[in-house]
Amino acid sequence: MPLATFCRSLTWTVVPVLGLALVLGSGVCRANEFDREQAETFSTTNLAPLVKRISPAVVGIRAWGVPSEPRIFDPEAGLPDPPTLREWQGAGVIVDALAGFIVTANHLVASASVVKAKLQDGRALDALVLMRSDRDDVALLRVAPDNLRAMTLDYAGAIEVGQSVLAIGNPGDWGQSVTLGIVSALHRSCPGIANGDLIQSDVRVGQGSSGGALVNLQGNLVGIVLARRNGFAFAAPVAAVRRLFVAAQ
Repeated sequence: MPLATFCRSLTWTVVPVLGLALVLGSGVCRANEFDREQAETFSTTNLAPLVKRISPAVVGIRAWGVPSEPRIFDPEAGLPDPPTLREWQGAGVIVDALAGFIVTANHLVASASVVKAKLQDGRALDALVLMRSDRDDVALLRVAPDNLRAMTLDYAGAIEVGQSVLAIGNPGDWGQSVTLGIVSALHRSCPGIANGDLIQSDVRVGQGSSGGALVNLQGNLVGIVLARRNGFAFAAPVAAVRRLFVAAQ
């Protein structure tokens, strides 16, 4: 981590523990000036009101760093590439606005020394990696908590096969995109991810969707999109996010 970034992070050291305690204690993430609507299921015939309400909580993630394992340039000779700076691009979800917590895919930031979070309003904020989970492929970031909007986490765990879900991400670096589908299966595994309790859905995702939100029709976060295989999207459930919060305390 660059020294300047580390020094800036020291001014926020008190916030994370208090913020995580409140998140875990209440089961509901907080947002500045975020409307506290009663539980409402939106119709799939017009999802615009729902998307308008929750989309500010989804951010673009860009990360730069030197991978710890060099790629092989010449497999026959066994010559590795010289260390070079790489860039990773995806999405993240603000889960606590007052503390500035963002959850994203771990593979986006695992080798990063610099991480930026781009908000829907165009701001690009420096992000500090607080905690990573290789098993669940999720990571917890922190940004300066300046006029953020957060998404509520669905801790109830009542997600069912066949229910409608939205995916909000940043495919192709085009900017935020929203797709609609259904939960296809639960308790799935996916190559490269140790967690065998993933949510499988048929929402359309592409490169850049990793770290984005899988949301139910109440507007609550049910998973973090991690990968796509054979036309299906795989997401870490909210239980993985909870484990990340607990480990960060």
